[in-house]
Amino acid sequence: MSAEARREQILLAALQCFGEKGYHASTMDDLVRESGLSKGSLYWHFRSKEEVFLALLDSFATEIYGDWDALADSDGDAIETLRQEIQASVDRFSNQRVFLMAWVEFLSHPAARERMSEVYRVSRAKLAKIIKAGRRAGTLRPGTPAEQIAAALVAAIEGLFLQWLVDPDFDLRANVDVTWELITEGLRT
Repeated sequence: MSAEARREQILLAALQCFGEKGYHASTMDDLVRESGLSKGSLYWHFRSKEEVFLALLDSFATEIYGDWDALADSDGDAIETLRQEIQASVDRFSNQRVFLMAWVEFLSHPAARERMSEVYRVSRAKLAKIIKAGRRAGTLRPGTPAEQIAAALVAAIEGLFLQWLVDPDFDLRANVDVTWELITEGLRT
């Protein structure tokens, strides 16, 4: 198995452990058990639990931005591009509850929180760029700064994720659809 494949195996184990037990309750031994690798192999790739944790955050960001970048390069209208980017995030998070649980864990760790701050800055900038392009194309109304609309989009979707996380009966997809309808009405010219 390649070094990259082993690293991915460790990150998948970390996702499971951190998502189920939390960062603080998970140990390197848990990661060894979950990954099926030896302790030596785990330490060959990562020097500490924190390094694994931060690599997992970086992996999340890379995956989400990869999804978004592919969509942003399309020539579709801004509303549709924004909808697809939000849907890509919903799909990624809603397929695995542990994915979202691990995301929440990042918020309570100082080094991860710093990186999360950058993730949010980049996310808002990517969304704002699409909003600005839609305004130039005449499909989105002018007014509120694009950066503030981008922040509202992130807040709305993450708020729905948090409700879904704490309430198993909450219909995430239906509520994303309704939220998107409301947002769309406010954005169109």
